[in-house]
Amino acid sequence: MSAKAPSHRAAKELSKLFETINKAASSANVSWEDVLLDNARRVSTPLVIQMLAQMGLDLYGNKPIAPFKLFENACGAGVVAPVLQKTLKPDVLAKSSILCGDFSTPCIGLIEKRIKEEGWVNTEVKRIDAQKTKLESASFDYVTTNIGFHVIPDSEAALDETVRILKPGGVLGFTTWHRPPTWVDELQEVFASFPFEAPYTWTLQMTPWGQWTDVQWVRKTLAAKGLEDVNVDIYAHLSKVDSPTHFITQIAMMIDWIMDSAWSEELRKAHPREEVQGLVKDYLEKKYEGGSWDISWVSLIASARKPL
Repeated sequence: MSAKAPSHRAAKELSKLFETINKAASSANVSWEDVLLDNARRVSTPLVIQMLAQMGLDLYGNKPIAPFKLFENACGAGVVAPVLQKTLKPDVLAKSSILCGDFSTPCIGLIEKRIKEEGWVNTEVKRIDAQKTKLESASFDYVTTNIGFHVIPDSEAALDETVRILKPGGVLGFTTWHRPPTWVDELQEVFASFPFEAPYTWTLQMTPWGQWTDVQWVRKTLAAKGLEDVNVDIYAHLSKVDSPTHFITQIAMMIDWIMDSAWSEELRKAHPREEVQGLVKDYLEKKYEGGSWDISWVSLIASARKPL
């Protein structure tokens, strides 16, 4: 069993899953919206807080933040926008604007719902292709992309678009994975225990361009794009898994992705999603005795400024 998958097929299957995420991330007991929001809170929010501080938006410091125009690219369920809504002073929000963009129709609908129900100020969402945003040049003070560039098919085009839509003096910030999260090896261990041959494939980067996990490559690339004040760092944190059942709800979409990427149609029919999830749950129930454990996440956080 390989721990790597052909990136083109993996990227295609992942894109399909995000477009149908309202089905892929749902379970009998938990809605797909709750799954995405739980993952955003436990996994992405700590990364985003670090990224924003690195970009000069130190939400918990004493330095005043001027009104701004920000684009949250590849927003998913929304991470940057809600962090800003919860932490910025009302007078700053009243004079600022936030645009959320994603290609996933279900995610766009979820953001629209959150804007209305949570009362987000001066925030809108649009269906946007990161590779060709169609947004006005030199129009944003900040552009963020959280856990995105390494899975965007044409990641160089997406990076060029980010630079294009930044104002002179504007700042970009993004995160990617520097190392695979520990659930990757754990799930491979589980698949190896199945009473049938269960191919397991995983790839951290699905775009053919670049080395998005590599600190030196990211530094050189941002500088080569003409950016200044390039800062690339590594950030590690833990997220708690409450139980084996909670793990299944968190990772169900990725189990589907592995099965769709690596398994034949015949194997998927012989051992459907429900059976596989049951085997995963049983294995982890025995391993952790029904208790909780932690997943380790190691991310690359980058920021840079467009010259004046």
